[in-house]
Amino acid sequence: MIGNRDAQAQMAVNERMLSPPHLRDALGKRTIAGGAIAIGAQFVRLALQLAGSAMLARLLEPSQFGLVAMGSTVTAFVIVLTELNVATAAVQREELDQNTASALMWIALGMGCLAFLLSAVAAPASLWFFEDRRLPLVVLGLGLNAPIYALGGLPTALLTRNMRWLDLQIASLGALATGLVVAVIAAKLFSAGYWALVIQTWVTAFTTTAAVWILCPWRPSIVKDWSAAKASLKFGFHLTGAMILNYFHQQLDNILIGARWGSVELGFYSRAYNLLVIPLNFLSGPLGSSMVPVLSRLRREPARWREAYLDALSVVTLVGAAMACLLYGGASPIVDIVLGPQWQPVKLIFSCLVLGMLASVPMGATGWIYISTGRTDRMFYWSLIGVPIYVSSFLMGLPYGPVGVALCYSISRYVAFFPSMLMATYQTNISIFDILAVIAVPTLTAAAIGFALSLITASLSTAPALAAIAAAGLLYAGVCALAVLHLPVYRRLRSRGLDTLSSAYVRLLRRRPTG
Repeated sequence: MIGNRDAQAQMAVNERMLSPPHLRDALGKRTIAGGAIAIGAQFVRLALQLAGSAMLARLLEPSQFGLVAMGSTVTAFVIVLTELNVATAAVQREELDQNTASALMWIALGMGCLAFLLSAVAAPASLWFFEDRRLPLVVLGLGLNAPIYALGGLPTALLTRNMRWLDLQIASLGALATGLVVAVIAAKLFSAGYWALVIQTWVTAFTTTAAVWILCPWRPSIVKDWSAAKASLKFGFHLTGAMILNYFHQQLDNILIGARWGSVELGFYSRAYNLLVIPLNFLSGPLGSSMVPVLSRLRREPARWREAYLDALSVVTLVGAAMACLLYGGASPIVDIVLGPQWQPVKLIFSCLVLGMLASVPMGATGWIYISTGRTDRMFYWSLIGVPIYVSSFLMGLPYGPVGVALCYSISRYVAFFPSMLMATYQTNISIFDILAVIAVPTLTAAAIGFALSLITASLSTAPALAAIAAAGLLYAGVCALAVLHLPVYRRLRSRGLDTLSSAYVRLLRRRPTG
């Protein structure tokens, strides 16, 4: 009898997690709250990643980072090849029942195990391609992460679907901090070398998965009808196809540099790329995690969907352009502070990579359109167009080393910008002119200030250069603040921002003790 009551209680919990219609109430406030939580968490994540990068860069050699980057290219391809994106499908679906959710979880776990087996098969081939005897064991070690992350995929999706932003950030930040601490201990106290980086991925994967299972009360059940997952798998297949193609522009640069120039040069390139990805994840993490479920729920209300997308694009572009401006203008002192003086070759590579950031930030937001509207087939078609552009840029820059690859890749982002936006907005109520109106001011302002800042910091020592970076940031913020306050295109963003500040001020007054 007690067991029956427990089963019924679990069924009720599962139903609440799978069918959260109440989340449509006050959707705007939930989005703002989610964005605020995620942005706050991103500051913590940014500090952790920079601190971890700084410590590990001083404990390990460039060739050791390059070796793990080589292994990652192999396992990343295997994982993306077997990834069916069922977790993303679970977030996007309007209706999700227990049978379908359970089927999606077991399918994801099965594909994760398959990814590990394929990594084991690919390990000997990595030795033949990169000619490094250390690599097969690294590939096998990195492949262990696939089934671990797959096990946590659906609980993470359900936390996202329920907009439980704080729980998601607790799991993510806790895992990141734990992984960094263990990696530093392994490198410093046990002289683990490149294995410290592999161990870091294990600890992060296990901690993340354990945390989401603890925080998500949903539990799977026996699947009675596997065909129920068919629609979600169709959605996932197109997304997987796009991801497989995108792999070649996200990993091919590492493959080519590692094969042509070796692990040392790849180590420099991978550190430069990692230094760029940290601020990019700062943007895609908070807004991406909150905007996909929000836009998915608004897709049958075109006017509200359009407004929500353009407002989010405004925010991500304003912040992203600021980062691009300061990172490009302050590349030299930033690399010195984060990585140390032994990483001097990273400076020019990093500057070349940052050049493409003004285009890549708004382009990254096109994924919100494809996923929220269920048009992952069109996302796949764009990959058929965009990936050859990026691959061609790698091949053009390869004879000139990591710097040439980085510069040509940034140029290719601008070549692909307009086709990417046109493909994403086709047959929607958003036009390319809406996009340009939103991104014009921050993009042009960042380009002008960033270029001037690079000229100024070139002849300055670290302390004055940091002061110049701070002044440039204030100048950019002032120009963009004036634009937001006065330009009609930012009217909704301005109104929502003022309402949020007013509401926070009222709550603060209520909490103040009365005399």
